[in-house]
Amino acid sequence: MVNWGVIGCGGIADRRTIPGLVEATNARLLAVMDQIPEVTRRVQQKYGCPRAYDTVEAMLGDPEIDAVYIATPVYLHYDQVMAAAAAGKHVLVEKPLALTVAQGREMVAFCRQAGVYATEGYMMKFHSLHQRAKELIDSGALGKVVLMRAQLSCWYPDIPGAWRQDPKLGGGGALMDMATHLYDLMRW
Repeated sequence: MVNWGVIGCGGIADRRTIPGLVEATNARLLAVMDQIPEVTRRVQQKYGCPRAYDTVEAMLGDPEIDAVYIATPVYLHYDQVMAAAAAGKHVLVEKPLALTVAQGREMVAFCRQAGVYATEGYMMKFHSLHQRAKELIDSGALGKVVLMRAQLSCWYPDIPGAWRQDPKLGGGGALMDMATHLYDLMRW
């Protein structure tokens, strides 16, 4: 059983990942933390989570947490991943990993040095239709694949507090936020 702490409880964490953790038979949602205390308390109550923290540092100090899921804006990933690895916590971080390639490489190297497992939240390869397509490709049923084309559409309205469209906060707009799912899927 892996005891999880969640850093960043809005958006995708609340809609997808936390419900998955709650349903998983090999995971336990042990703690939540968001920079907005009201969000932390709401998510804690919604999922019956036993612990809530007001800071990343406090959560990472909990010796019962084995791994953290980081679902915060990209500009926060570097410090949070490095702190989690330094605390000996395994890391699942939402994509993109970092604002720059240099930051990403440093994060990966530090996690390896710390002996913790770290991965990004790419989930497209777990969709049943994508798995079937991979089976067909791997079996040779489609012949030699020489070209792949992919499209992913998503509408981000201009809403207060939105960070994805700001390159300083989100890393580079749709190309970094959404297209990386397609890169990951095609490389797989």
